[in-house]
Amino acid sequence: MAYDGPRIDLSDRVDDRAETDHEFRLHRSIFEDEDIFDAEMEFCFEKLWNFLCHDSQVPNTGDYYATHIGSQPVFVHRQEDGSVKAFINACSHRGAIITPFKQGNAKTLTCRFHAWSYKCSGECIGIKNEEGGYGTDFDRSQYNLTEIAEIGEYRGFIFGALTDEVPTLDEHLGESKFFIDLFADQSPDGLEMVKGSQTYVCDHDWKVQADNVTDGYHVSTVHRNFMHTIQAREAREGADGLMKTEVGRIKGDVKNGMYYLGNGHMCIWADRSSPEGAPLAPATAYIEKNFDAIKAHWMLRRGRNIIIFPNLVLNDLASTHLRTHRPLAPGKCEVTIWCIAPKGEPDDARFARLRKFEDFFLVSGLSTSDDVVSLDTAQEGFYGSEAGWNNYDRGLSTMKAGPDEEAKKAGINPELHCASWDYEAAFVGWYRNWRKLVEEGTRDAEKPAVAAE
Repeated sequence: MAYDGPRIDLSDRVDDRAETDHEFRLHRSIFEDEDIFDAEMEFCFEKLWNFLCHDSQVPNTGDYYATHIGSQPVFVHRQEDGSVKAFINACSHRGAIITPFKQGNAKTLTCRFHAWSYKCSGECIGIKNEEGGYGTDFDRSQYNLTEIAEIGEYRGFIFGALTDEVPTLDEHLGESKFFIDLFADQSPDGLEMVKGSQTYVCDHDWKVQADNVTDGYHVSTVHRNFMHTIQAREAREGADGLMKTEVGRIKGDVKNGMYYLGNGHMCIWADRSSPEGAPLAPATAYIEKNFDAIKAHWMLRRGRNIIIFPNLVLNDLASTHLRTHRPLAPGKCEVTIWCIAPKGEPDDARFARLRKFEDFFLVSGLSTSDDVVSLDTAQEGFYGSEAGWNNYDRGLSTMKAGPDEEAKKAGINPELHCASWDYEAAFVGWYRNWRKLVEEGTRDAEKPAVAAE
């Protein structure tokens, strides 16, 4: 899309006095404004790197995976030389979606509408009734699929951008790479997306979905029912070892922290109260042998939740999951979730990982449904314009620039940190980044006035 709305000035909707007065507020209209939404789609999604898929979803020649960058449908296709390319998912003839399924294998893709066909390289190789309909001088190469400008991979995570006017992927990921590595290094064979996923539509804005990822403050309230239910079930069944669910973070009695990592990336973490119950526990010997003590501690004994701007969530708490969110409209977004796991892990670890994934993270489970209802009701409350501000002041008196001691030991250099994972300093950095993208994007897109003749 090409943004053609007004220039947006958010000075009357972002009250940013975080350093001076320990106050940071957002006017609730930002979660329902049509012009802001259009600007976000352009400047927070379509002008940036987006996560597309994991390489385990396209392992073989001809494997494809269909997704979106902002409003634009795209798909990733594994090439004959083993590389990946990504294309706009639209037939060059009349625009129909070219992939027959969300995910599959096809070295040649044929449009279901008029049967134009394309190699996995994007080359147009077949047009139905070409000779009679288009003449002898017709140049089929004009109708190759449109390849997106940039595609890159980090540790098996595949990202793409619609424009080449983006920083390198390495620069975009920045400090988040440390946390991606904590996932990718869990097995010498890498990670895999476990078969199956769940997609659901939420009646709340994508920003509400995003900032809940690193909101530790809601956990002891919204997920209290989960904790009590799991504890009662485990007591009744005598669960132990890998089948025991770690709930120390919900009780709030473990060491924890929060980071704004820069470029819109955020992280919260909490030490595990029962690391022996984590699905990764059987790999303890391998991890402690192959990594230094600090990294091993982060991998084995410290749960983490990270958002990589704009659309990727990686979570390693009771189980592990990868999640994406896609804006659909102001106040509406689509979420897709998978279990992501180390390749080659023992059967009992995989069994425990999946059962805990089902318990907590599926929308049909015991926790995500509570999250969705809480966020949907927040979105509904945003229309109460007489009480128009969201408050992000919690713990801002502890907000400091740069790393805390735990980050220093790990070699991480966040832009901001605060003293607890249920404080709100990371949101200050996240919404400053969001504001910069929206304001500068709409300013630069502003059309010069046409002089009267």
